[in-house]
Amino acid sequence: MREFKKILFVCVIILVFGMSLFAVSQDLSAQGKKNLRSANMHLGGKRHEKALPLYELVLEENENHIDALNNVAAIYYDITGDYVTAREYFVKLIDVINSVYAEYEELKLTDEKTAKKYYKENIIKPKLEGMLISVKSFRDNCITQLVNSGKLKIQSEEYETAIEIFTNISTIIPDSTITYRLMALCYEKLNDIENSRNYFMKTAELDPSDVFAKQQVASIYYNEGNFIESGNWYLEAAKNDTENPDNYYNAGIAYKNAKKDSLAYVAFQKALEFDAENLNIIVTLSNIALSLKYNDASTMYLQKAVDVDAADGTIDNSMYVTTLCYKLYGLKKFDELIKYGEMWHKFDPLSKEAIQMLYNASKELNDKKLMEKYNKMYTDM
Repeated sequence: MREFKKILFVCVIILVFGMSLFAVSQDLSAQGKKNLRSANMHLGGKRHEKALPLYELVLEENENHIDALNNVAAIYYDITGDYVTAREYFVKLIDVINSVYAEYEELKLTDEKTAKKYYKENIIKPKLEGMLISVKSFRDNCITQLVNSGKLKIQSEEYETAIEIFTNISTIIPDSTITYRLMALCYEKLNDIENSRNYFMKTAELDPSDVFAKQQVASIYYNEGNFIESGNWYLEAAKNDTENPDNYYNAGIAYKNAKKDSLAYVAFQKALEFDAENLNIIVTLSNIALSLKYNDASTMYLQKAVDVDAADGTIDNSMYVTTLCYKLYGLKKFDELIKYGEMWHKFDPLSKEAIQMLYNASKELNDKKLMEKYNKMYTDM
């Protein structure tokens, strides 16, 4: 069935492009014409292995012969699946057709009557306009077929073969980002981390909007322990994925591991903009702020952590609220201490420490009523 489809496809190409010969640049010797007829006969009889060498003989005699170029390209494209060679012949065929149009344009400048006759005989009659459109389409589709064949090799875990295919594509289209990205993935599967990083970087260079490529470079640097470069690349990814907190969060983790707390602090702050109730980010910011001696900021983030934790009416992590109460006492923020001390008492009603903290705060505020309340609560325990 596959063989039948291949032959049918080639026949369709031939019908679309036409089999006519025209005078300009299409001259053949008697032997050349015989070779062409025999090649066409073999192709029509599905004997493409016999047709191909005869077409090649025709092209040895006349490298610009359109019918031979067309049919050779068709055989390589769909019969043998050699898309690199097929594309070379399609490109050659496009050049030849364009040269016919160029000659027509030159004739128009000097002899309009001759130019009209030339156009009719050498462009309209052999249907070059439609042929040119079709050939360009097949030329471009060669790349698509190559990419697809490379993807199939990846699926079957034939990574070296896939790399060969993508390398061929890159020589044809040096700025094909999908080619470099797929090569990077292949090298990653082969544990060739250096080449994997290089091709992901090449992808990002050609397409700065490729967030995935930048994230992969960042991840490779992170796994190698190069945390600063990792953080830098995560921030590069964030430039084109501005509302994704993960890029900022990962950058913060990388900078924190590099002991670059100032950079980590900025990255985590940015992450919090887009994930405002992420307890992990909030507590991390509180801890980093403390290490940077931003005491007020550290307390503010810890307050936020407690508020988020208590939003459902329960406190899952008692350490947040107890630590916050001691911070507030040390900062002499007694009004706020009353609020969070009450939270502490609510989740741990048997804690004398919480009541003592509340009593001390009310005493500092000189609030007699609260002092009596907390004193009674303490003596009743």
